[in-house]
Amino acid sequence: MILTRIRPWVAALAVSAAVLAPAMAQQPDFYRGKTMEFIVGYPPGAGFDIYGRTLAQFMGKHIPGNPTLVVKNMPGASSLKGLQYISAQAPKDGTSIGIFNPTLINLSVLEPKQVDVDFSKLTWLGNMSNDTKVCFAWGSSGIRSADDIRAKQLIIGGTAQGAGLAYGSIMKAIFGDHVKLVLGYPSNSDVWLALERGEAEGNCTGWGVIPAMKPDWVANKKVNVLVQFAKKPSALLPNVPLVFDLGISDDLKAAVSFLTLADSFTRPIIAPPGIPADRAKLLRDAFHATMKDPEFLAQAAKGNLEIDPMDAETLVGLVQEIRNTPASAVELAKKLSQ
Repeated sequence: MILTRIRPWVAALAVSAAVLAPAMAQQPDFYRGKTMEFIVGYPPGAGFDIYGRTLAQFMGKHIPGNPTLVVKNMPGASSLKGLQYISAQAPKDGTSIGIFNPTLINLSVLEPKQVDVDFSKLTWLGNMSNDTKVCFAWGSSGIRSADDIRAKQLIIGGTAQGAGLAYGSIMKAIFGDHVKLVLGYPSNSDVWLALERGEAEGNCTGWGVIPAMKPDWVANKKVNVLVQFAKKPSALLPNVPLVFDLGISDDLKAAVSFLTLADSFTRPIIAPPGIPADRAKLLRDAFHATMKDPEFLAQAAKGNLEIDPMDAETLVGLVQEIRNTPASAVELAKKLSQ
């Protein structure tokens, strides 16, 4: 259904994004002996870094010529620095790819000048997984459920432009002064240190990365998940209420839907605009071959990384759906993010 609805826009992307471009003569020797850069818009140790490094470890063997992929961390503004580099400065010959935070797509609708990236021109390779965003409280805060917030104040720490801002702002819209946002941390890893030190009491992020990076938090029940931002419950969080079940208005529901749609593709892999169509196809094929690689999947399972791949065409359709959100919902979402 989604593909039928967005087919005209996808057709318009065929030349620039190379999503539907027919494969030209492939160049299996182009990558032989080459080193590719894999841009990660976060510091080492963050969730995007772990996913990126795991993919980079295996993807090269599925590219004809077997190039080496070297991860380059380019942190800044919740991966915006890395995204802008890929969009405007990275080599356009197929030797540069990367991963970024898809909430920047929402931000590009809310604040186009701030993001300054034309997502319709990027070369989309696919998506590694989806992830349900949640807000959780540190155990010692005394907040065990969303209802507890109404009797206390929850201090939510977050990055400047990531889930902490988007989902923390939703929590503040629902609970008012009972939620305080402290933003500006370089990465979620820094937020989590703040939680352990008692400098913050909560965080909003994708839940899937917590078992991978903080397994002791889960095993020892150090955090309480308060709400999940999804249209249906995650199998990992069967008893956690959806944000839509918290008695919010229809207008707020529309704004939340806009802000959370990117959760269906939380680890998108991209290349710069304008790379040769045959190399774009090689990279897309290599990405999807990696997603089926038993060694890659075993490594991902070892690291508690959820893998649920999506093809580039479907990914492009969802990006456009975000960009086509009605103005009324965008305006309310913009208020939530201020």
